[in-house]
Amino acid sequence: MFTSTLMPFGDSAQPFRVTKWMVLLAILTVTIVLWLLWAYVLRLYLLRRFYEKQGIPFVKGCYAVVGAEMRVTSLHHNNKSHDWLYTDQPTDLYGTVRGFSLQLYTTSADFCEALIAKTGHHVDRDTPALFSFGRLSPFALTFLPTHKWRWRERKATLIRAMTDNKRLFDIVSRQAEGALAHFKVQNGSGVTINIRELLNHWTRESSGEFIWGRNNINRNIEVYDENHQLKSTPFMTALNLTFTDLRFNAGRFWHRVSFPLAGLPVSKETRRLTYNIKQLHKATVDMMTTCEPETVAYMVQQAHAKLGIPPRMTQDDLVAGTIAGLDTIKATVMGAVFHLLEPANMSWKQQILEEINELKATTGDMYLGLSQAPKLNAFILEAMRYEPPGSLINNAAVKDFDLSVNGREYKIKAGTRIVSCIHALHLDERSWQKRVAPNMAPLEKFDPGRFLEHKDTIAGSFCFMPFGKGLRRCPGQGAGLMMVKVFVATFISHNFNARMAIPDDQTIDMSWFNIHSKATFDIVCDNEHTSMEALDA
Repeated sequence: MFTSTLMPFGDSAQPFRVTKWMVLLAILTVTIVLWLLWAYVLRLYLLRRFYEKQGIPFVKGCYAVVGAEMRVTSLHHNNKSHDWLYTDQPTDLYGTVRGFSLQLYTTSADFCEALIAKTGHHVDRDTPALFSFGRLSPFALTFLPTHKWRWRERKATLIRAMTDNKRLFDIVSRQAEGALAHFKVQNGSGVTINIRELLNHWTRESSGEFIWGRNNINRNIEVYDENHQLKSTPFMTALNLTFTDLRFNAGRFWHRVSFPLAGLPVSKETRRLTYNIKQLHKATVDMMTTCEPETVAYMVQQAHAKLGIPPRMTQDDLVAGTIAGLDTIKATVMGAVFHLLEPANMSWKQQILEEINELKATTGDMYLGLSQAPKLNAFILEAMRYEPPGSLINNAAVKDFDLSVNGREYKIKAGTRIVSCIHALHLDERSWQKRVAPNMAPLEKFDPGRFLEHKDTIAGSFCFMPFGKGLRRCPGQGAGLMMVKVFVATFISHNFNARMAIPDDQTIDMSWFNIHSKATFDIVCDNEHTSMEALDA
């Protein structure tokens, strides 16, 4: 056996024996340290230099390992998402370090279109969201690459099941009327209600009934609340709170640096969320056996059974479809109502109300009329352009490829995260002037008129894509827009004289409404006389 004796100083000390196992342990430790240094520091440095040599800049304050997360923390404090880092748009591609990976964003319509054409071939799903809200439905098609078994059939099934606009309209309008009546949100009531409280009630009831059915969601489950107290909670409330808490837990600094940390049971909060996820899974398994006919859950299960798709995949697709109608819809409605109640948009509010009243006065299905209401549609689309409710879910290069547009070519290495930044895209004057119109209002200005004058051009321009485009386009786009239109139309019909009150500690620069934001405002239901006095003041 290999041994070595080191003679210590002094007569009384015992000799120190170095054994073979100590040497092996030291070698192993050094090897691990060197591997970590290579994998998470040196490799990223070399890859970053590879892209910088091609003329791709990286955001300011972007360091090894921690990336630009210190700047992201500041953005979150002001209710902005990390996508705001990339709105400077110095080039068509912009880079950063996210966790232990390198991230590129396309910021122009030309490169967004080119990148989307690569989806499913050179680029596919690889998202940190699996360690966030993806823990609720990890096998949902939202989080899987497009080459996975039955992926396309599953997406087509979900789209078909969610296109019953008449049923959706009936549910959402009834729930909107019920929510406004419940909270007494109507002209002259004198009520002041927080917009989040109102929309939490409405989105949970609407999304839950549309996907699962009224009777199916009328159940309570035992989950831990934010104070770690076990409570009986309505299913949709538990699902929404867990979904939101998972996102904010993953948004903590070190969880953004190393994505898997968000799912490790090292904190009390993570253990609470893990328990709640298990309870929600048990509930949805039971709900799948009691689905009401005509619900999305019923139709998806019927189609998946014929395709031989396992129940767990079906369950996760349904959960993902349900939560898609919660915080994203809520953020979109908050943004639209915020702009609707701004005094500068009084003329738009009047025009939209007149448009809605004309639809009510005509014969025919209201849900068909709303889908064609040009001024209401333009206002909502502009609100989504001005502040997209969420980011596109991340993809990564599955193999090396070239991204070439207009004579410019970038070489993209396999493993690099790459996705379009819709915040930057929606503010890219170059793309909008080139592909839509050269003389429209500046994009930093809120102007629904651009969607009245150039709606069809914008639709095919790749300048505007809050739901994504191509193969990974959101399957619930139509349903989501219908929900927003119905609520805004119902709200303005009951509350034309309403005004908003922003919290004292929330400045205008902090009043951004996206799924990462905690911004809010109150709706004050004044009568016409009081409302005009407040406006004049």
